[in-house]
Amino acid sequence: MKILIIDDEQIVSDFYAKVAQTRGHTDIEAVASGEEALTRVIRTNYDLITLDIQMPGVSGLEIIAMLRNMCPHAVIALISGYIPDEISEEVAGCADVMISKPVNIDTFHKLLDNTEQIVQVMEQIKSLGISPEGDR
Repeated sequence: MKILIIDDEQIVSDFYAKVAQTRGHTDIEAVASGEEALTRVIRTNYDLITLDIQMPGVSGLEIIAMLRNMCPHAVIALISGYIPDEISEEVAGCADVMISKPVNIDTFHKLLDNTEQIVQVMEQIKSLGISPEGDR
């Protein structure tokens, strides 16, 4: 499972990465800005994207729709110490889940486990189709 962590706080990114590693995930990238995240999603299809709302430069709220368009099958989790009461419907529709900081380990484990299940189901669904060569 490919994971992208977008958070300007290094300690937070390190925490998420370490928790994911304890669950056996090793394909993890962390970036500190929205601009950097957009350059990563151009070349990689992620399964899980964790996105902080408040960051310097481009905020999570400003790039979430772009991330959703670029990675339509990714689970996108908005994770922030500040989640505004009135988030636009567009932003809320782009996020699969909104989680308040501090995130406890059990919640992050559930996010990882549920995303892994989604990835497995999508792979099973894709395997039902016939390849362009006519093989199954």
